[in-house]
Amino acid sequence: MRYRLTASWIVVAPMFCLGTAVAQSGSLVERGSPLHVVEPDATDRDLRMTPVVRAVQRAADSVVSIYLENQLAGRGEPRTEGQGSGVILDESGLVITNWHVIAPLVLGGARGNVEAVIKLRDGRTRQAKVLSSSAKRDLALLQLKLQGEEKVKPIEIGRSGTLMIGETVIAIGNPQGHANTVTSGVLSAIDRSIRVRTPDGEVRDYSGLMQTDAAINQGNSGGALLDITGRLIGINNAMAMGAENIGFAIPMDTVREEFQRELLQSISFSGAAELWLGIEVADRDGTVVVDKVVFGSPAQLAGVQVGDVLTSIGKQPVKSSLDYLRHFFEARPQEAVPLLLRRDGREVPASPMPVSRDEGLVLTTIGAAAHQIDYEADAALVRKATIAFNEGRRNQRVRLPSILQLHTVHPDGPAAAIGLQAGDIVLSVIVRQGFADREVPLTTLRDFATLLDQNRGKSLRIGILRGDDALQGTLDVKKTRN
Repeated sequence: MRYRLTASWIVVAPMFCLGTAVAQSGSLVERGSPLHVVEPDATDRDLRMTPVVRAVQRAADSVVSIYLENQLAGRGEPRTEGQGSGVILDESGLVITNWHVIAPLVLGGARGNVEAVIKLRDGRTRQAKVLSSSAKRDLALLQLKLQGEEKVKPIEIGRSGTLMIGETVIAIGNPQGHANTVTSGVLSAIDRSIRVRTPDGEVRDYSGLMQTDAAINQGNSGGALLDITGRLIGINNAMAMGAENIGFAIPMDTVREEFQRELLQSISFSGAAELWLGIEVADRDGTVVVDKVVFGSPAQLAGVQVGDVLTSIGKQPVKSSLDYLRHFFEARPQEAVPLLLRRDGREVPASPMPVSRDEGLVLTTIGAAAHQIDYEADAALVRKATIAFNEGRRNQRVRLPSILQLHTVHPDGPAAAIGLQAGDIVLSVIVRQGFADREVPLTTLRDFATLLDQNRGKSLRIGILRGDDALQGTLDVKKTRN
C-alpha cells in the first residue's frame, strides 16, 4: 500500500522570540520556535476525556493483533500470510478470535509451516497455539505462550442482550496491519444474517449478528466491539463488501453460549494431533465434572463415568474446564492420557488411549466407530470390497485404495437403528444427480467424517458390504455432537 502526504506549505520569515538564547561568538544555540504551545491543564484534560476515550483506555490493552507467519516461505524474515485481531479473555493468555482468521492453521495444508504470532499493545510479541475452533460459528480460542509467571490483561465482558439500537459502540482491531485502531459509531441493527464464502470453500450463513456503522475493515476480524463503558459486547467478524458503514459482529451473549456448547467440546479441539477421548466436562461448584461419556469412546473403555470429578491430567491440576482444554492440548498420538478422577470420595485413575478426531466425529454423529483399512493391513478384504463396488459396472471401474469397517455400534445410535453391525464395511454413499443415482466410494475416515459433518440433521443413503452381501440403507445423521 502506498501513501502520499498532502499539505499546504507556509513560508515563515526567520524571527526570534523572547526567551531565545543569545548566540555567543564561535558557538551555536537553539533558536526558539514561532509556534507557542499551550500546555493542557487538568480542566482541559477533563474536557477531552470523553466516554469513548474512557472506554478505549479501559479495554485497549486487552485487544491483540494476530499475524499468520510462514516460517518456511523463504530465506530471511518469515512471510506474513494473514492477519486479524483477537481479545484476551483471561490473565493466562486465552484469546478469542474468528475462525476464519486462523483457518490456515486448522485446515491442514499450511500446518507446520504457518504459526500464529500475537502482538500485544505494549509491544510484546508471543506465539500462540489454537486450542479449539468452530467454522460454523466463526469462532476460535487461542492460547498465548507466555513466559514464566507472565500475565496479560483480560477484557471485561458485558451483555449484548440489553443493548439499544442507536447507542454508541466502539470497535478496536488491526485493520490493514494498523494495530489497535479505534473507530466508533452506533448499533445500527440486531439479528442480522449474512452469507459468506469461508476459507474452506464453503458458503455459510451467519445469523443473529449485530450491525454497526463503526468502521470495520480487513484485519478487524476477531477484534472487540465495546459498549460505552468499555465492556466487550461483540466480536467483529465481517464487513459488507462494496458498502460503507456496514459492519457485523457476533453478540457476546451468543459467544458465551457457544463457548460452552461448542468451543469447550472435545470435538472442536484443534492442534497438530487432533486427538479425542470421548468425554465432555463442565464446571460445577468449583470442580470439573465429567458431563458426558460417549459409548465406545476411549474414555468409556477406560472406565470413565459421568459424574466423575476430574482433578488432574498427568501432573497438571485441573481446576476449570479451561485447564482441561489447555492440558489436553499437550496429549500425543499413541500415548495414553493419565487422568485422575474422584468418585464417591475415592481417587480413581484412568488412562484412555486417544483416537483421531475423525473417529470421534463418526462415533458421535452415527453411534458407530470405524477404522480405515488399507492394502497393507488386509489386502484380501480391500480386494473383496473393490469387486463388490464394481459389480455391474461396465465402465468407470475403480480400485479402492482402502476401506472403512465398523468395529463398534452403539445400540441406541442411528447406525444400529438401520441394522448396521460391527464388521460391516461402509462402502459408498449414494447421491442423486439429475434423474439418476450415483454411487461414490468412501475410502478414508477423513472423507466419511467430513461427509457426516456436512450432513448433520439430514439423511444419507449408504452402501454396505456384509460378508458377501451388498446392502443399502438410509442413515440419519445426528444434528448435535452428543
